[in-house]
Amino acid sequence: MRRTRSLRVLTDIHLNVSPDLVGQPLASPARRFLALAVDYLILFVPSVVVAAGAALLALWVSEPQALQALRVLQLGDSRDAAAVRAAYRDLAPLLARMDAPGMPAAAKAAVEEGDLDGAAELLSQKHLLIALALGEREELEPQEGTVVFQVEKIIPRYARAAAMWGVACVYFTLLTRSRRGATVGKRLLGIRVASLSGGRIAWMDSLERFAGYLEIPATLGFALVSLWHDPNRRLPHDRLAGTVVRYGAPGHTWVA
Repeated sequence: MRRTRSLRVLTDIHLNVSPDLVGQPLASPARRFLALAVDYLILFVPSVVVAAGAALLALWVSEPQALQALRVLQLGDSRDAAAVRAAYRDLAPLLARMDAPGMPAAAKAAVEEGDLDGAAELLSQKHLLIALALGEREELEPQEGTVVFQVEKIIPRYARAAAMWGVACVYFTLLTRSRRGATVGKRLLGIRVASLSGGRIAWMDSLERFAGYLEIPATLGFALVSLWHDPNRRLPHDRLAGTVVRYGAPGHTWVA
């Protein structure tokens, strides 16, 4: 007997709005932008700490000599020329594999030829800048005499997204799902997230709502136009999760 493929049919889920929400004031674009700015300020330090910790762990496991070299170059005595050259000798192969911006072509060639002392001599004449980018980084053009060590490249690709965005994911998912339905930024601005069906949103919807934030940079910001053109001021992540951002009643908590 031939099995029939189960079909998903159109339902009214997220098309009908709970009567409790009808007529409630919506959060203004200005409040939403300010709330998001507050949240990003809160997240910046812990996100950098987690990403830097992941990079240090990766270095400690796979490149212990390079990790020691970085410690010497950043914390050691820069007047000790012999120690600086020895540190660059240990770090040169990694800088070459990373294709570090600002690394002299002659130093890369020396590494490829196995002349680490020659590469170290060239690199010791440069200033090493350690930089961390949370997200995609544009092609760097460092200042003359500077070599950039891009920390995020140390983190394995399969773990890079978690290291860069894990803190933000947990923050937005947990607090949006909370009984108050708001992150710290939203609470300060007196706005909150509500499910169109009424009450607080489900865990998976909260996670999907965070993932939906990625559509804003993916559309070069054009998705933000919905704040003015959508009658309910719903952005793509609101439509994805079936939510709306309302204004008022900051002290209220969802029962369900």
